[in-house]
Amino acid sequence: MLIFLFSFILYLFTLFPGVAPYRDTGEMTSVAFTLGIAHPPGYPFYALLSKLFLIILPWGNVGYKLNVLSALAGALTVFMIYKILLHFKMNGFLASVLSFLFATSYLQWYLSLVSEMYTLNTFFGAVVLYIICKAYPSVDIPEKNKGFGKQVFLLAFVFGLGLGNRMDLVLLAAGLSWIFYVKRKQLSLSTLFTLTILFCIGFSVFLFLPVRSQAGALLDWNHPADLSRFWGSLTRKTHGGTLDLLSTNYASGANFKSTILFYLNHVYDGFAYLGIFIAVLGAYSLWKKDRNLAFSFLAAWSISGPLFIYMANMPPNPHALAILEAHFLLPNLIVILWIAFGLYFLYETSKDKYRKNTVLGLSLILLFVNVYGHFPQLDKRNNFVAYDYSKNVFRSSPRNAIVVAKKDVQLFALWNKQLVESQRPDLSIVSQGLSGSFWYIEAWKKIHPDIFIGPLRSQEEWRYFLENNKNEVYFTGDAEYTRVDKYIEEPQGLVNRVAMSYSAIKGDVLLNYIYPYRGKYLYTAYREFFTPDLIDDYSKGYLFLGMYYMGLKDYDKARANFKKALMLKPLFPLALNYISFTYVDQGQFAAACEKYTEDVKQYNELIGLANEYNSLNDVKTSLYKELSEVYLSLGVCYEKTGKDDESLKAYQNAIEVYPAQARACYNKSVIYWKRGDWQKVISELEKALRIDPNYREAAYYLQLAQKNMNSTKK
Repeated sequence: MLIFLFSFILYLFTLFPGVAPYRDTGEMTSVAFTLGIAHPPGYPFYALLSKLFLIILPWGNVGYKLNVLSALAGALTVFMIYKILLHFKMNGFLASVLSFLFATSYLQWYLSLVSEMYTLNTFFGAVVLYIICKAYPSVDIPEKNKGFGKQVFLLAFVFGLGLGNRMDLVLLAAGLSWIFYVKRKQLSLSTLFTLTILFCIGFSVFLFLPVRSQAGALLDWNHPADLSRFWGSLTRKTHGGTLDLLSTNYASGANFKSTILFYLNHVYDGFAYLGIFIAVLGAYSLWKKDRNLAFSFLAAWSISGPLFIYMANMPPNPHALAILEAHFLLPNLIVILWIAFGLYFLYETSKDKYRKNTVLGLSLILLFVNVYGHFPQLDKRNNFVAYDYSKNVFRSSPRNAIVVAKKDVQLFALWNKQLVESQRPDLSIVSQGLSGSFWYIEAWKKIHPDIFIGPLRSQEEWRYFLENNKNEVYFTGDAEYTRVDKYIEEPQGLVNRVAMSYSAIKGDVLLNYIYPYRGKYLYTAYREFFTPDLIDDYSKGYLFLGMYYMGLKDYDKARANFKKALMLKPLFPLALNYISFTYVDQGQFAAACEKYTEDVKQYNELIGLANEYNSLNDVKTSLYKELSEVYLSLGVCYEKTGKDDESLKAYQNAIEVYPAQARACYNKSVIYWKRGDWQKVISELEKALRIDPNYREAAYYLQLAQKNMNSTKK
């Protein structure tokens, strides 16, 4: 009980105070509060349990209550690990320390603080492991065969029910099923039939989806009342049957090397640096003792870990890795057992009390390193970023406005604010990614029958959306708005207004005086991805405000806002680019050169990250093109300050990073023209025309240059 209490208290102490800035937390609070249906496969057990938990827990906001549920499930997982270790006759002190080592591993700790299904999933995984470990030794002893049968019956029901929380539990069970294959002759047909029935009883929790959908749930993802859609939800058909549709852009296994290295580094860091080496020793020691159990553990880890990582095929960028990382908890259950077996092997083989105490001391050191290293990153008591984000968006939006958002954390934080906290029912929150889905349109018309909702991918779709809605339309910084002719965009803090006429700009007041900034608003200050992603929206708010003032030629205010954008997000080359442009427009070319040089460094850093993240070619090409434009502008500024050699170098760099840069070739020809080097003038103009045959200025001056060279020869 102390193991459970210590873990639970630690998680409670560091818990997010409300809805957390993490993936689907806002969706899960909305699903629990309205008893709705979440994204496929629907997570029915979590929806039902979280609804019950909201009723039982007497204090706290809904987000906090469900964070407590995750903390409770995380602590129960730690308790089950302790029980498993005791089953293997491990020293009680060592088992306690190692259980708490898992509790303080980064991912287990982090996901115990947010309203998601992951720690409940590890609890089910730990229960499955415990039952199998309890059952397996008994099958070797004939008189205890009945005990094995009873444990298997419990396992069948728990496994079926656990799938109703998260489907990936099947990955862990697939490896552990080796035990049942080895002992298959001891399972009769009647036993198998009973196991099937019990599994189906647990799995029947999925019937919640069609029943609740038919009853008219407000959040009715994919509308599983229809049989084909129910099957589509179970198989994640809407997500392409993959972890995330992003992976479909890559060849099978294209990202495996980088993501498996990411996982191994996660294990190395998550278990106090020595963990991975002791885990290998533990796997070996278990193999020496019992090869069937050792193989079963290895298979469970391989399928839920490396094989899943291979199949997920996620690129190694921070967003994709944040999605992938959450699925490491299941293989980590095996890893912590291997670490325990490794330390226990060292403990058992120690020949004297001094060496045994050394092993116990080593386990304490591992634990101390974990707590000391992870606590500063995981103390989330004062992280109100998601809560304040939704509040600030609502403050920025006038009555009856339509607000379009796209990314999960941003959108679901707004859902939580409106559906759970009952704030601003007058606003229509439109999901850009879901706006073309029939179930979403039908569900949202229950709340806002007068609002037209349709797909928002192209310029024409945006035009149709704007023309068919009488209410004012706003979009958040994460949304992808395609500019429509005759409509203007106005920065209003965290949102941008789209309209045909101008209004009063509130961005300055909102961003600088109205919005609360609780916590550290610095993109680079966090290990996780999603808190910085919300901070990025504030940075974009300053960027859009700076662009507005730049359009008014109020360059002092424009630069002040661009600099604030950079304070929040230091790696923001677009903000630097605009600062440089303001200096150019004022004729301050020396200052512009300085800023463009900084911008070049930032773009090179961004391109380096794009290569590291295995970004799609379109993304990298776009970055190279933008860098080429920066070099081109830098060259112009050097030319204006009389530094022609530096200018030529900048133009050449523009061509090298993006060979289709015809303008750079033309600009080089201008410098050579001033020098009277007609051969080089002609060469550069010919290059420009090969890139762009319709380049009129290049064609015109090429003829003049050829005449000049001929006259010079004469």
